Amino acid sequence: DLNLTIDVNIQGIIERELATAVDEYECDSGITIAMDPSTGKILAMADYPNFDPNNRNTPNSKLAENWDTLSSEEKSNALLRMWTPKAVTDTYAPGSVFKLITSSIGLEENLVKTDTAGEFNCTGYYYINGEEKPIRCWNWRKPHGKQSLREALEHSCNPAFIELGLRIGAQLSYKYYQAFGLFEKTGISLPGEAIGKFYALNKINQHELATMSFGEKFTITPIQMISAVSTIANDGVLVQPQLVDKITNTDTGEVTEFKTKEIRQVISKSTTDKVKSMMESVVSEGSGYRVAEQAKGFSIGAKTGTSEPTSSTSKDGYTASFVAISPVEDTQVVLLLNLYKPPKSNHQGGTLAGPVVSQMLTEILPYLGIPSDAESTDDSDLITVPEVRNKTIAEAEKVLTNAGFTSKITTSNDKNSTVVTDQVPKPGVSLSKGSTIMLYDQDTRVSTTVPDLTGKSKYQATSELKNANLNISIEGSGTVVSQDPPKGSNVDAGTVVKVTLKSH
Repeated sequence: DLNLTIDVNIQGIIERELATAVDEYECDSGITIAMDPSTGKILAMADYPNFDPNNRNTPNSKLAENWDTLSSEEKSNALLRMWTPKAVTDTYAPGSVFKLITSSIGLEENLVKTDTAGEFNCTGYYYINGEEKPIRCWNWRKPHGKQSLREALEHSCNPAFIELGLRIGAQLSYKYYQAFGLFEKTGISLPGEAIGKFYALNKINQHELATMSFGEKFTITPIQMISAVSTIANDGVLVQPQLVDKITNTDTGEVTEFKTKEIRQVISKSTTDKVKSMMESVVSEGSGYRVAEQAKGFSIGAKTGTSEPTSSTSKDGYTASFVAISPVEDTQVVLLLNLYKPPKSNHQGGTLAGPVVSQMLTEILPYLGIPSDAESTDDSDLITVPEVRNKTIAEAEKVLTNAGFTSKITTSNDKNSTVVTDQVPKPGVSLSKGSTIMLYDQDTRVSTTVPDLTGKSKYQATSELKNANLNISIEGSGTVVSQDPPKGSNVDAGTVVKVTLKSH
């Protein structure tokens, strides 16, 4: 008996929505993959037009259009092509989704920061030294002007990423492409896996660096692309995509289980936190906003992509793509959608693929038990902080762990004999699971400064307060419009900062 990692419910959702999108938008074809980034398990994988596996020698509707005109050899080849799992066997130019990789490299190597105001300047064009014809931004008629990296990702600005790609250089780019697994097969247990095509390292000049920075002029497979994004979602650890869960020998009852295979640590968790925060901004402020139109209230990060044909003579047309992660923190699902050869009048990844992903996530996220903002701020999801004063530190830590909290101590004295004289927050306060309780003895006290959270998303605000050893209480959804205590306040570590969020 063969047990796959495929979840039949998620598979059904993406098959239905993919077919609807390809037909309604009059695309040539499409691919969708849903993956658990921490285990590598493929939760769903589909391409369309598809076929009936119970009648696999019957041509699908697309093949049937000219089936009678084909020779026997052509029919055989067409059927083989129809059966092929194209997410694994076909390559494409990933387009602007690849800007996530360029961002990761730049941040990991300290060549850029997320929020340095005016770090990049988009005039609508970028002129490569020695070249007369510039590379245009997709929005060249309305240049983006001065931008931080976060804003450049929100706008999907090509000139900004060209500048970053040139800073990184060919050697460093290829070092990380190798680490992300883009130069090799993923090893997924399906036959015929393809491998992408890249420039030879010694053939790369500024023009090639420029186009690679925003995902053009090279090709990879969709399974490679989602594995790379899953690495970002998985705190920087690349895992092998997994399609087989276990095999049972029905004669002996012996079960062979396929465990998670971690390949390597590619980038640091610190870098992935920054990239995921920017992905959330793409949804709340940038080109990925359509993913939140139907999947409203869920914690989602995303990136849009629109890639050109791989050569000037290609008839492949554009690829509209969209990748999403959810929740942004502790991601449980990564979803990639590619729509091939859409109409020229509507081929942008954000406008075409974004709403399709949104529709898929409205069903997938509740099914996986991932809460929306409305659900996650419900009082029933909060935990009451227990009384741990006058207990030893060791006893207090055990009580807090059992209650669902983490704890931090501020003394180097013996945990088994030192008594907790104070705790922040105080007993009786309601906080979300995983919040941090600061434990003090009579000799210690730690203060911290409240950061400015204005305009931050829920994830950004939570992350910044956590880094400052502070807790959060959230009301509403969207971005932060007010906070208490205010920015710059000097408070005890562990203090709860109340934030109010509103949608634009």
